[in-house]
Amino acid sequence: MLGIMHIHLSSRSNLARKICHCAFVGALIGSAPTLAETKFQDPLDSPAVMRTAVNTRPLMAITYAGAQLIAVGSRGMIARSEDQGKSWSQSAVPVQSDLLAVHFPTALDGWAVGHDGVILHSSDGGKNWVKQLDGRIAAETFKKYYAAQAAIPQITEVIGQLKRNYKAGPALPWLGVWFEDAKKGFVVGSYGMIAATVDGGKTWEPWLHRIDNDHLQPLNLNCIREIGENLYIGSERGMVFKLDRGQQRFDKTATGYVGSFFGIVGNADTLLALGLRGVVYRSGNGGASWEGLKMATEATVTAGAVSRAAAGGVVLVNSAGQILLSNAQMRSFSVVHPDKPMRYTGVVLTNQGAAVVTGLDGVRTETLIGKVQ
Repeated sequence: MLGIMHIHLSSRSNLARKICHCAFVGALIGSAPTLAETKFQDPLDSPAVMRTAVNTRPLMAITYAGAQLIAVGSRGMIARSEDQGKSWSQSAVPVQSDLLAVHFPTALDGWAVGHDGVILHSSDGGKNWVKQLDGRIAAETFKKYYAAQAAIPQITEVIGQLKRNYKAGPALPWLGVWFEDAKKGFVVGSYGMIAATVDGGKTWEPWLHRIDNDHLQPLNLNCIREIGENLYIGSERGMVFKLDRGQQRFDKTATGYVGSFFGIVGNADTLLALGLRGVVYRSGNGGASWEGLKMATEATVTAGAVSRAAAGGVVLVNSAGQILLSNAQMRSFSVVHPDKPMRYTGVVLTNQGAAVVTGLDGVRTETLIGKVQ
C-alpha cells in the first residue's frame, strides 16, 4: 500500500525496526538519526519530547475541537491553536508513537490514533492526553474477547486474522478515528483492524466480525468519516464500507476502482472518495453507485474538507503540494499552486475563506478567498 500518510513500519517491535523507522523519517525531514537517537526506547513508554517551532514539525492530520485547531504528527507530536492557525503550542502526550488521525466530537473530548496501536484521549480540548489503548493491551484483550465468542459465524477465520495481525508484535497502526459523541466511536487500521467503544474509550470491542472484509486477506481500512447521516470507511481495492446501523455491521460497496482510498469527504447530497494517482470517485446516492471524476493532476489526494459557504464545494489537498477547489456540485476542480508547497496530509477550512493545511513541513494557512465557490 502506498501513500505518505500510511507508513506501515513498526516503531517498537525491535531495535532494527526502530532504527529503520528513524532513518526513514529522518530522510523525509532532512535529518538522519544520531547514534544516541538510535538507542532503543519503547515509544509507548516514553512521553513526547517538547519541541520548539512546533508548526514546522511533520504533521499528519488536523481537525477542529470547538473553535480550536488540533494537529497530530510524528513522534507523539500534538499541536494546538486557539487563533485559527496563527500560532501553535505543543500538548502534553504520554507516547512517542507517530500519530496519524484525530477527531473531536465535542469541544472538549477528542481522540488521536496512530502507530503501535495507540489510542489517546483528551478531555480538555487537546491540552493534555492520556493513553486508552495500545497494541500490547489490544493483542490480549481482543484475543480474550473472541475466545469467548464461539457462536460468531466464521469465528475460526476471525481468530486467525487476529493472530496473524499480532504475530510480529503489537505494532499495527490505527489509521482512522471517528466519534459520534463523547461515548460512541470507532477506530480503523491496517489489515482490517477495527474496534468500537460505547463508553468513551474505557473499553474497546473488536469489530472484525462486524465488517464485510476477507479475514484471510483483509483490506487495510484507511479512514472513517460520517457524511450526512451515514458512516463510511475508505479502504484498499476501491472498496468503501458503509455502516448498517440497524444490523450494526459495515457492508462493502465496490466503486469500480482498483486502488486505495485515503480519504472520504462530502455532504448529505454528495460523497467523494479520495485515492492514489489523483483518483476521485463521486457518489450522489449514498454510495450505492459511483463514477470516476476527471482530475487535472495525478498526485495522490490525501485529504479534503467541505466549504463552510452556504452552497460551497470541497477543498482537496495532495502529495504534490497542490490545493484542488471544486464547484458546488463537486464534479470539476481547479488547481491552486501555493507559493510554498509541501506534501499535504490534512486540511480544514476557516470561516474567513482560508485553508489550514498540514504536511511533512508542518502546518500553514493558505488564503482561498474568492477561489472557493
